[in-house]
Amino acid sequence: MADKPLKFSGNRLVLNNQPTFSVFDFDDIRDSNTEHMDIKISEKETETISIKKITKQIHEDRFISLYFNYGNKYPYSQKVAKLDGEELEEIDNPRSPELIELSDQLFVLIDAKLQRIWLSNQRQRNEIAKWLKEKINKDVNIKSIINETEFIDKLKSVQEISFTVLPDLFNSADQQTLSSHLAQDIFGFGAEKAKVQLLYKNSSITDKIREKFNGLLAKKDNFQEIAVIGRSDEGFDTVFNLEEVVSKVTVNVGYDETSKHLNPESVFDALKQKIKANGS
Repeated sequence: MADKPLKFSGNRLVLNNQPTFSVFDFDDIRDSNTEHMDIKISEKETETISIKKITKQIHEDRFISLYFNYGNKYPYSQKVAKLDGEELEEIDNPRSPELIELSDQLFVLIDAKLQRIWLSNQRQRNEIAKWLKEKINKDVNIKSIINETEFIDKLKSVQEISFTVLPDLFNSADQQTLSSHLAQDIFGFGAEKAKVQLLYKNSSITDKIREKFNGLLAKKDNFQEIAVIGRSDEGFDTVFNLEEVVSKVTVNVGYDETSKHLNPESVFDALKQKIKANGS
């Protein structure tokens, strides 16, 4: 069994806007469960188009692991290729379209001590938040952890800073990021949100730009789509976004060379060791 790197993104987990949560908050999630998505194809018939198997475990009265093994019915090919010597032959697919391969994996680790949630696919953050909310009947907020120092230190010069402004930003008395006059101008048009684009001529990162950008990151929950186009310390023109600087941990774990599946127990053991090795 070969090893394969798997990257996890660390996020702050908040339940019901409370300062802390415990492992008991997740008691309503079953240790093992299967979910499926069906569509109605006639008055009396439905079709299952996806299946998801979920396994939950509690570790050391601190960690909750959630393993999602899932697959979709489509796409499905009626024909498959078979190589016989030098001859390529098309044959009927031996797998029935009613058989769904559980070929995808998602790993989630919740840490009650650090109040964190680690995801093997950060793009599914909103889906996981929605799923948790349905299972534990609590408001769930998964917030990215941004390493502001690493983010700004990557940049040597900047060409563009852009972000989407949300109205809630201006409910605060603190107007360090944008002036209240600009806020009134933007939302005076009745827009639900506004895209702000700041253009520079490859300007060096001055203390003033650094101060303003740090102010932007400090209010990151009130913005969307924060992105920076600039030149990195390696001399390359690069697009930086918040996704790049989310707290990340990489683990190397064994996988099955036929199915390409990672071993869930090995994944969670390696991740827990990494978290605790970082002094947490």
